[in-house]
Amino acid sequence: MIPAGHGTWNTHRNTVGGDVHGPVIQARDVHLTRPAPTALAGLPPLDGTFTGRAGDLARLEALLAPGGRDAGQPPDDAPPATRRSADPSAGAGTADPGTSDAGTANLGAIGAGAANPGTSGADTAGTGTANPGTVGAGTAGSDIAGADSRPVLVSAVAGLAGVGKTTLAVRAAHRFPGGVLFTDLRGYSADPVRPAEALAVFLHALGVPAEHIPPDVAGRTNLYRSVLATRPDPLLVLLDNAATADQVRPLLPGNGAHRVLITSRELLGELNARQVPLDVLPPDEAEALVVNAVRARNPHRPVDGPLTELADLCGRLPLALGIAAALLAEDADLSVAGLVDLLGDATNRLDELDYAGDYAVRAAFDLSYRRMPEPARRMFRLLSLNPGPHVGVAAAAALADLPPSRAKRLLTTLRRAHMVESAGAGRVRFHDLLRIYAAECRLREEPDRAALDRLLDHYLRLARDEQPWSAQLEQERPNLVAAADLANDALVVDLALALRGFFGFRNHWGDGERVCRRALDAARRLGQRQDEGELSNWLAMLALDLRRPDDASEHAERALAIHRGAGYRRGVAVAVTNLADCAVGGHDFSRAADLYREALHAFRESDDRYWMATVLNRLGELNCRRLEHEAAGANFRAALWQFRALGLHHDEARVIANLGVLRLHLGDLAEARQFSLRALEIFRDSGDEQATARVLLNLGILYDRVRLTDQACAYWTEAREKFLGLGDVTSAGQLERWLADVRRQR
Repeated sequence: MIPAGHGTWNTHRNTVGGDVHGPVIQARDVHLTRPAPTALAGLPPLDGTFTGRAGDLARLEALLAPGGRDAGQPPDDAPPATRRSADPSAGAGTADPGTSDAGTANLGAIGAGAANPGTSGADTAGTGTANPGTVGAGTAGSDIAGADSRPVLVSAVAGLAGVGKTTLAVRAAHRFPGGVLFTDLRGYSADPVRPAEALAVFLHALGVPAEHIPPDVAGRTNLYRSVLATRPDPLLVLLDNAATADQVRPLLPGNGAHRVLITSRELLGELNARQVPLDVLPPDEAEALVVNAVRARNPHRPVDGPLTELADLCGRLPLALGIAAALLAEDADLSVAGLVDLLGDATNRLDELDYAGDYAVRAAFDLSYRRMPEPARRMFRLLSLNPGPHVGVAAAAALADLPPSRAKRLLTTLRRAHMVESAGAGRVRFHDLLRIYAAECRLREEPDRAALDRLLDHYLRLARDEQPWSAQLEQERPNLVAAADLANDALVVDLALALRGFFGFRNHWGDGERVCRRALDAARRLGQRQDEGELSNWLAMLALDLRRPDDASEHAERALAIHRGAGYRRGVAVAVTNLADCAVGGHDFSRAADLYREALHAFRESDDRYWMATVLNRLGELNCRRLEHEAAGANFRAALWQFRALGLHHDEARVIANLGVLRLHLGDLAEARQFSLRALEIFRDSGDEQATARVLLNLGILYDRVRLTDQACAYWTEAREKFLGLGDVTSAGQLERWLADVRRQR
């Protein structure tokens, strides 16, 4: 029989790491020296600057515990095991936020290259990091036949550069009850640690003499897994700053007796790791980090001023917050308010978030950016052109001039690399500082305007092609509004006119007014008088919706003058209708009736059936105000017939709701309820929150009339919440008073 380790080739199976082919050298074939008993050798020390992320730390502790179960997920067949406290204040302190997670040098006691106290220079050879070591020496030389055959459990802390991945992982490692092997893989540097180097240092830390360490990766992996299998106590392998699954796989233990914790800017989905994704800090923890970090460096330095604004300008990113704290601690003349002023200019923000050159936000982002393939880098750059808060697949495809399927894959690549984050529904968004960085890269590498023109053309096509009730338009609304600020004059006019129906249908009057004013100025510069009149009419309608009747009257008079001068009869009739609406708002009902009839005559002459029906509905509403119930019914029925003939169900529902109000006035509560419920169904289906709230209010009145106060209060409560959501505090306040009256009367 040929002894193991002398020419025998075999396969060491690991469910996560895969098969490793090579000569099998097992622990029984080598003499293991006892590892140095230094506690947490190779693991960066803790300091006390940051004690946040209690929830994330608790989850990570639960994943690393012997049961290996996520916090909040009980075992299938047993009650949850008691585990150690996750109090972040327990223990020796916390790691500094500016760790090797950012790929930069560290201001504090820890760092990618900080050697463990008490180790020699030789201890760090091979990886360029602190010497990986263990806590609690196990019994060497035992047979591996009875080793734990469960698959190794891998956990991964993932997030963008500088978000605090290493900090959290180091804190969790200091609480791990067994030994810890730590190495910084430097995955995003120009000289990443190769698996063979890391394995050599791990084997040395585990007590394997140098002469018994195989020369190749496969041999070292087999021996490493064999040695780990002999240990009776659990061991945590902490692999910091990993870039790829291939860099990690050879370093995974062979079975489930041990735990693996990885930090990476990538998701590394190939490892099937249980993910602990990190977001930026909540506001209170971000402010606390700045205060604690300043006081740790300069205990007598006062830290007061607009800390919330400072944290927001740093994007609540731990790396940026740590740099801000270092700048404040070092410069006694720099106040928090002064630093806020420096960071307020987005074009210089990354320049200011730089401490001594290598401790910088830009440097951390550079490492991630350079590692991506060029198509992904190009998409990253171009996404910075999008004016709104998030980008969908279709918009990304337009920017990059690519098929949607290809654009979607590139967005996925960026998301996995944490260069963008998910915004839901297949959309992505930037962290604020990454958006600035992406814009810098674009200006440097791709400054032409062609991509922006493609994007704006895409938004115009979307506005023209989609119906006003389109969910896609609602998703894209922030981008559409922001696009109006970037578009040329001709495009912004077209965009505004195409979006009139959408803004009105969705009751986004403030957004509509912003776009309309921008387009109106553009139409004037272009000398497009008819468009100027159309936009003036729309601005009058928006002012009425926003309860500014004087502004509405001014815009309507301007539209009337423009359209009369151009001989555009339809525009004249719309302006007259707007003036009639203004008269209703001013309680001049007689003038309003005359103006409505004038407009109705003009629309009939031009056979404009939509506007005929609209004016008939308005006349019916005016009739109700004047208690002309028979005339109101006739006008409502005529309007209803026209809208039904046109197939405009939402407009039809407006008339049905008015018929419900009319029947309520007449005391026919059963029919009023029937009309109101039918209108409510249509409005709910279409997503018209304003109209829904109005019908709910009327249904509450109806039920209050018949003393069914529970039902009345239910309708009024829902209506109040909808009005609050719409920003209509006046209507919400009225309903709150009604509800209070009902409560007092009970």
